[in-house]
Amino acid sequence: MADVGGPPAAPSSGTQLDHLPDELLVQVFGWLASVGTVWEEDDPLQLSTLPYRQSDMELMPSTGLRGYPFLAQVCRKWRRLLDTPMAQALVWRRVTVDLGHELVTSIHTPLRWSNQRPTTAEYHAAFEATSLSASKVVGFLGRVAPHARALTLSNSEGFDGDEGEQGEYISLADKHNFGASHFGFALALMRNTLTELQLYRCHDLVTADCGVWTLVAQLPGLRLLAVEGLRGPLLASQVAPLGELSQLEGLALTGEGYRNGDWAVGLQGLPPAWSRLTSLTRLELRGHQQLPELPPWLAGLPRLAHLDVSGCCALALGPLPGLTRLEVLVLQNLCMGHELPPPAEAAAAEAAGRQPVRRAVPDLLPLAPRLRSLSLSCNGFAQLPAWLPKLTRLEHLDLSYNKDLHIRAPLTPLTALQQLRLVDFRRVHVAPKDKGAYWCEAKCTTMQHLSKLAKALKRRNPPPRVLLDV
Repeated sequence: MADVGGPPAAPSSGTQLDHLPDELLVQVFGWLASVGTVWEEDDPLQLSTLPYRQSDMELMPSTGLRGYPFLAQVCRKWRRLLDTPMAQALVWRRVTVDLGHELVTSIHTPLRWSNQRPTTAEYHAAFEATSLSASKVVGFLGRVAPHARALTLSNSEGFDGDEGEQGEYISLADKHNFGASHFGFALALMRNTLTELQLYRCHDLVTADCGVWTLVAQLPGLRLLAVEGLRGPLLASQVAPLGELSQLEGLALTGEGYRNGDWAVGLQGLPPAWSRLTSLTRLELRGHQQLPELPPWLAGLPRLAHLDVSGCCALALGPLPGLTRLEVLVLQNLCMGHELPPPAEAAAAEAAGRQPVRRAVPDLLPLAPRLRSLSLSCNGFAQLPAWLPKLTRLEHLDLSYNKDLHIRAPLTPLTALQQLRLVDFRRVHVAPKDKGAYWCEAKCTTMQHLSKLAKALKRRNPPPRVLLDV
């Protein structure tokens, strides 16, 4: 209770953060350095927490502590703290250099713009006058190299603008001079400490003639390598040196051909040298349009438990049942169905502007002893595969965005999957817009059976999540 007769309390100055002990304030900075960029309003269904990637969600790397451009400017105490060895060791364990973000934040460096947006004319004038020097990037990476364990480089070629740029793609071709040689020097600085490396939309750093793949193979402690945004063909011989990474646990190479209309993107084969990646547990090969097959030695990798070959439209799926160690299998955007349609039906679908089913999913029953997550999203399934209810260890089943899926009978067999934690049937059996506002009979039947499945699963404790369109 307040002392009414005492002297008035002295007015407080500054923010509550100013009164925190240095140790706690450093912990706050450490949290800011690691917080992600996925917020509740962006992912209300919490799909980013699932063990596989969503076909309709793009996860961009966090900007890390560099995402707070005024952190070291507004308070001398904060700047002093960020320069201490204790803070350096904590906040720079995970380092992100987003070249697009760096340019935008340098535009907003005037403190008068810290709390209000500049006008469109001011913004464009500042952007034209702003550039980023490779020496500054390399100098920064050199200072944090003793502490860095994870490095992310993003948007060296360009970035998607926000509302101020009408969401258009903004090229950075003449806005910085950071290239493959500077990247290679940065890798040399971090050679003995780096365990994770991610390149996001940095195709210019991994082109055929720059030798970056050989430099990456010289990181002896690397456990995770992710390269997203490949926009051209990638020869097996180029990435063969990665087979020297004996401690590599996760490898992700993702094509992005839709940005320039070139569908000859990604690998045309997996190098035999990758058969030496005996520590590999997760392999993601998304969007490799020319990849024809999976090599036989893939089944011999002793720890491989996660495979994602989404968007590899030329890939032969026959070897998949032989990968019996898999726990997570992702087969999205493969023009795949429960069976091949008759030629007349396929031709009619193509004439109507729909993507015809070009392959049938193989029988995945041999994977039943270990398979926990299966994603068949964005395909052409008209019926559920007969073997699906026999995958008794399934925890996540994703059949979303199969727009032709017609469920004709009760889904009682799926209720026998006792380990289920999530079933995703969003955007199934989508009726054409010219059919009017009412559901057709097939759509009504499908939704009726899905509703009964949801009610049956809700009786469990705890109930699985069932995602449906209502």
